[in-house]
Amino acid sequence: MSDCFDYSSDDTEDDDQYGEEDVNCNEYDDDNFYKSDDQFDGRNQISDYAGEEESFNSNVVDSPGGKTMLWKPIVPKDFMPDVDAIYQSLEEAVEMYKLYADKAGFGVRSTDTLDPEGSGRNKRNSNFKITDCKALIKFERLHMQTNACKIYAFEENHNHPLETKEERRYSKRARRLSYKDKEFIVRSSTSNIGATKAHKLQASLQGGYENVGPESIDYKNFRRKVGNIIGDKDAQLVVDKMNMRKDEFHNYTFEYKCVDSVLNAMFWADETDKLYYKEFGDVISFDATFRTNKYGMIFVPFTAIDNHKRSINIGAGLLSNESIESYRWLLEAFLKAHVKHPQLVLTDQDPAILQAFEAIFPNSNHRLCMWHIMKKLQAKVSADFLKNTDFRKRFTKLVWNVYIEPEVFESRWKLLMRKFKLQDKRWFKDMYRDRKLWIPAYFKDMPLHGLMKTTSRSESVNSFFNKYSNCGNLLIYFMMNYDTAIGKQRNAQQKLEHDTKNAKHEMTLPSGLLEHAAAVYKKKIFYEVKKEIFKAAWYCSIDSVEKIDGWQVVMITQTDKSKQLKIKCKVELKLPEKEVKCSCNHFIHTGILCRHIFAVLKNNHIEEIPEQYILRR
Repeated sequence: MSDCFDYSSDDTEDDDQYGEEDVNCNEYDDDNFYKSDDQFDGRNQISDYAGEEESFNSNVVDSPGGKTMLWKPIVPKDFMPDVDAIYQSLEEAVEMYKLYADKAGFGVRSTDTLDPEGSGRNKRNSNFKITDCKALIKFERLHMQTNACKIYAFEENHNHPLETKEERRYSKRARRLSYKDKEFIVRSSTSNIGATKAHKLQASLQGGYENVGPESIDYKNFRRKVGNIIGDKDAQLVVDKMNMRKDEFHNYTFEYKCVDSVLNAMFWADETDKLYYKEFGDVISFDATFRTNKYGMIFVPFTAIDNHKRSINIGAGLLSNESIESYRWLLEAFLKAHVKHPQLVLTDQDPAILQAFEAIFPNSNHRLCMWHIMKKLQAKVSADFLKNTDFRKRFTKLVWNVYIEPEVFESRWKLLMRKFKLQDKRWFKDMYRDRKLWIPAYFKDMPLHGLMKTTSRSESVNSFFNKYSNCGNLLIYFMMNYDTAIGKQRNAQQKLEHDTKNAKHEMTLPSGLLEHAAAVYKKKIFYEVKKEIFKAAWYCSIDSVEKIDGWQVVMITQTDKSKQLKIKCKVELKLPEKEVKCSCNHFIHTGILCRHIFAVLKNNHIEEIPEQYILRR
């Protein structure tokens, strides 16, 4: 005989060798699962056998000398090994013995008879103790030319109690992770569900912990093992995966940069991102977020607003730092992917972003986040000042006013500063100097600038992605989390498309304009248009109508619910072209017609929204 091998419940040695096979009993003890590689030569002795409850699947017998007690399994005859029984392969024979062991209530391990100490194996953490049990089975090959083998030795008595039916789920065999268990752990991690929570979830799905098999620690060990296998290959795995997508998927963009062989930055955008940008990339924002991976790389998603007024992703990047160079590289990668410049980009006041933006997007308008600026207000003046004056109210009303002209804003700002003696405050002087970057009055003529006034859209997207990631993530896990989050976002967009297609709108007014709006707009946009049509009917009145150079010039007074004067607007309508414009610039801000225009259209018995004012987006 050349070799012998030993099979444990969790290791499979090389079965293709010729020779003998010894399969020994192995008893498990969960109490020492957390110990290291130590294996013990015995277990706690039982002092009084008379008091022991006999295992349900074994008989207690005396050893040949009568000095010790042995346990003989009670197993149906069909599962009992027979000496001289022949099997077509060694695998079949070993599987037979494992099934017998499972019925009897003990685990098995294998031993190479030419290497009984197991020097060829890697030792690892274990939850079992060896009791030197003599129960075993031996196989031998019948011929060198075939895989057939037979049993030539079998010892069925054990020197320890066997597992009861209730205890079997704690055995090493029962706790072995199946392929489905491993797949479940990995798939759970894509939704930022850790190993412990995944185990709880599995228990709920299976109807209780007793139906799961593996313990929570087994899930955790597998997750850790995967991380250890990935190790320092993490970044390379991500780059390889993204390059594979670039090769396999049409119109997929992936760019990355390394510094001293270390991943420094990356950007990616798939075909759907590019399609979204083509349709909805008029106004975009981007904002950095942290704590998404174990390396501290900064996650930068690019965000636009779709035809349902929902935030959508149009590309994303990871940066190792927030330097001007890093942001320049990221914006260059973005522009390379999408080709055209956006009309308007919203960011916070990060100086690095400002300089990178000016260099890469010279043809785009830059707007600072209003929310970030207003948040700093309370730090620039005392709490008592804000509490004891109406400055905050007046300041807020001024800076958010979308109806006034730039010169009106400048005049009112100076009056406000003088009134509260703030004209020499450094922060207020700086913000006035940068007024063209954040005050709505300076964006009046810019199409769709009202879609975004703050980076809250980006921050909302960041918060959304953070639900699917954590600061301890490997990059490969982060990318899996990202894919899951994007899948959820796009599924929500598809559902909105379905809801719009099947929506039944209630017509609260007998209006042809309202019916036409229901036919042409997405559900969310329809409700905004419906609001404007409703307010045109109830809160707008026509003061005068004149004909000037082929235009019908209409003066409109808009009131509030209490019929108090709110604003006056001038609407100009050119027939028969149905060209129309309003001094409030609502259509330019948002892409939908205002209540003042709807009042004039209704007055002229126009029952459909002019086609040129139904934007493709």
